[in-house]
Amino acid sequence: MCEARVVILDADGGTVETIEDVTTIVPEDGTLKLYDLYGGHRAVEATLKEVRLLDHTVVLSAGS
Repeated sequence: MCEARVVILDADGGTVETIEDVTTIVPEDGTLKLYDLYGGHRAVEATLKEVRLLDHTVVLSAGS
């Protein structure tokens, strides 16, 4: 499958939230809009930290 798990980290490196089945990430007005496999979406205030292609994982840092 080609969807990814998105992990959002806090300032201390701890996991704040994990979002499963993300297929698309779009930067929009200072946020990242995450679209999932089921047609849902949500905006998060975070910055891209790391993309792990082999693990299908995207790591974001909370806050901008």
